Amino acid sequence: MTTVSKKYETSRTRALRAGKLNSHEKTALSNIEEFGCSILHVKNPNEERPFFSYTLGLFDTTNAPELITVGLRESTAQAMLNKAAKQMRVGVDLSKGRYAEMIGNVDCEFRAVDPKWIPHLMLSAIWYNGNANFPVLQAVYPDLANRFPEDEGFNEYFAQPLLQPGAPMRQIEEDFWASNDPDSSLFNWKFPDPPHTRVFLSETVHSGEEAITYVSHDVEDGAWQFLGDRRDEGGGPVISRFHHPIDKDRTLIELADLPLGWYAERTRLGEPWILKEHPPAKDEEEQVGTEA
Repeated sequence: MTTVSKKYETSRTRALRAGKLNSHEKTALSNIEEFGCSILHVKNPNEERPFFSYTLGLFDTTNAPELITVGLRESTAQAMLNKAAKQMRVGVDLSKGRYAEMIGNVDCEFRAVDPKWIPHLMLSAIWYNGNANFPVLQAVYPDLANRFPEDEGFNEYFAQPLLQPGAPMRQIEEDFWASNDPDSSLFNWKFPDPPHTRVFLSETVHSGEEAITYVSHDVEDGAWQFLGDRRDEGGGPVISRFHHPIDKDRTLIELADLPLGWYAERTRLGEPWILKEHPPAKDEEEQVGTEA
């Protein structure tokens, strides 16, 4: 019989084991007791929600900050966070300087995380520690030329949300926050078009004067229109990002599979949608008539 090492068993792991645990919690505790931490990967159900990975147990077993990184593949994040955890266990303060050989042939920086992100992202670490009062460092990586996000010429392909205190909430941070907020449509985006696709609203819908009672998925260019009872007489068009009207009216999610060339109507907010296909354009009718 193989004996599992409990080199990093603590009073916290013993206390948690005394309670009721699910299979994921049991696995996390076993990893912490054997290796000093467990690594959790939060996968994205769609491409708008980046992967992120973080540790739990480091603060308890090593008296070092927990670690988090955003946007890396699971295998890359696993290897990098394990390397970082080993450095911290021998007393290295990762918050100072840059570190090579953590991720490929480039450097890595470990920056303090604003506490507001901890209860938003690191629920398992909160479960393990019993509260959200623990420090966290974000592993921030550069592009292939070793340029970091704030450096001139940084390749935006490697952009990642920056979770530091005082960091500006750019679109990438706002989207990352929203994609991990169950109250946001980005948490589980349903539409085939990305949430930042341009859509068209009437002025009366945009201002909140009218509820959306007409939605069209145009066949010519795939554009979406969100209008009220006054249709084109409602003014506009106003260009918006797709997720904005969806966030304001979650019943629109019911139209996520509205086909190209179809539209949906309802008499008022809360009533069921009636789906219809747009009639063919006049030039299409003429062409059909000629061929016949």
